[in-house]
Amino acid sequence: MYNKQFKNGIYFAIAIWLLDMLCLYLAGRFSGNDYLCWVVGIIPTIAVMTITYLQNHDLKDLGFYPKHLKQDGIVMCCVLVIELLIGFYLFHMSWEYAIHSWLYYIFWIALQEELVYRGFIQSHLFLSCINRKASYLIGAAMFAASHIPYQMQIRPWDALFTVQICIAFLWHFVYCWIIEKRGNICIPLVIHVATDFLGVI
Repeated sequence: MYNKQFKNGIYFAIAIWLLDMLCLYLAGRFSGNDYLCWVVGIIPTIAVMTITYLQNHDLKDLGFYPKHLKQDGIVMCCVLVIELLIGFYLFHMSWEYAIHSWLYYIFWIALQEELVYRGFIQSHLFLSCINRKASYLIGAAMFAASHIPYQMQIRPWDALFTVQICIAFLWHFVYCWIIEKRGNICIPLVIHVATDFLGVI
């Protein structure tokens, strides 16, 4: 993972990021309409998968490199179930609320952000003319900024929100480091769900 250079990759990365920013703004704007939010929210993921298919690439390029996929996939499933049980038993969530929130954070938040930001955007930012560290910084800035359009529609910009954006910026490096070592998004997805669903961070 992260060893390829894609032709016109940076243009695709910027286009998907702008599309995601627009969709997140619209999701926040219409946050009272769950169906509309869900539809708008999956557009960037569909775009990423479509571009990947049209470029004759496969799931490896989106964070599913097979080297450690089986082991990490098993760990991911086990830990996700543990997170659900923690939410119910330790955080005293009702089963209905826990399952609904758990599925929401897995499929609508973590999986989509990992596919879009770590799977697609970050892998398309590596160019011979851009320093590798700079590519990671750009990816982290894009990921941190992606939290603004939706959140600014539903909450005031305060010190806590600023801290959360900075944390998102730093988490990007952690997720990318794991993906570079393991070749897939399974472990970052588990951590991502934990930080959102359980409010670890």
